[in-house]
Amino acid sequence: MPQNYVPYLVMAVAIIFMIRRNLRSRRIRAETLWVIPVILLAIAALTIYQAPPHNALGIAIVAAGALAGAVAGWYRGKFTHITLDAQTGALTGKGSVVGLMLILALLMGRYAVRAWAQSHPDKSGIAIAVTDAVFLFGFVTLIVARLEMWLRCRRLMAQAAPAA
Repeated sequence: MPQNYVPYLVMAVAIIFMIRRNLRSRRIRAETLWVIPVILLAIAALTIYQAPPHNALGIAIVAAGALAGAVAGWYRGKFTHITLDAQTGALTGKGSVVGLMLILALLMGRYAVRAWAQSHPDKSGIAIAVTDAVFLFGFVTLIVARLEMWLRCRRLMAQAAPAA
């Protein structure tokens, strides 16, 4: 098998596992939903701090990626089906097709940006800003999705509290 097909094969396997995981309900621990976003925020901040964009266009591209990630994350979190078992108090969540499509779009976008950057080596500053924007898009998507899920979990638990 040629070397250039290996990333696509790995991505296909990862997509299959994501689809399988998305179709199952899993327990949500609302009290720990903040941990991953804090870690991702620190990684994103350190990554951008090491090589920040140096011009207005680069800053705009990176900011647009982060803003688009926030919108996508909100939708991903909103479309995650969350239920609260009234007797046990356990929260469960099941991903949606919309959330899965957002992840797939992110992966395809990453490969598109990579192909564009390789075909335009003379625009390396823009290519770096675009790759940073795609990177931030993914991280901010996960951060905001978890924040949205946490807010919904809190509302569900607050609504169930008077009944208990």
